[in-house]
Amino acid sequence: MARTVLLLLVLALLLVSGIGPHDRLTWLMETLPVMIAAPILVATHRRFPPTQLLCVLIAVHAVILIAGGTYTYARVPFGFWLQVLFAFARNPYDRIGHFFQGLV
Repeated sequence: MARTVLLLLVLALLLVSGIGPHDRLTWLMETLPVMIAAPILVATHRRFPPTQLLCVLIAVHAVILIAGGTYTYARVPFGFWLQVLFAFARNPYDRIGHFFQGLV
């Protein structure tokens, strides 16, 4: 049940993000991994059942990719908030994306 909710949430965010992204090509390139991985995970979930933790981590990573594609990584509002909070020289959102790419 929780996996279905995560999947529906990610798909809803993906659809909404595609309405008016900053740059359509960037959106496509950044969200394409989500569009490829989601059907594969759904098709193979019975044979290779992921743990609840893995499902949450994949969903978080998908949301990071979707936000990065919608705004482009340099313009994600959460990154600007972190930039101000920690007095960084630039928006660090791309680092969050790279961290989760390695983690997941």
